Amino acid sequence: DIHRKRQEKDLSELQSLIEAHFIQRKKDEEELIALVNRIDKRRTERAEQQRIRAEKEKERQARLAEEKERREQEEQRKKQDEDAKKKKALTNMTHQYGGIQQK
Repeated sequence: DIHRKRQEKDLSELQSLIEAHFIQRKKDEEELIALVNRIDKRRTERAEQQRIRAEKEKERQARLAEEKERREQEEQRKKQDEDAKKKKALTNMTHQYGGIQQK
């Protein structure tokens, strides 16, 4: 009788340990799934942030290129204006000098 009670006690203890093990395992599995989901969500968010950052950088580079092109065109126009003024001044000086020689 004592032997049978001991076996029943051991059996119930073993069953409670098995049950506790599977409860813990289920909880661990749920935590793992939540972690994997969080990692996937974070990865997706990071990819989106990087895409947006790359887009902004591309726009910034385009703006800088446009600004540089505009400045270069402005400098070219100023240089042409200055060259035209110099030519006109030289032409005027030549005409004045030529006019003096004719007299």
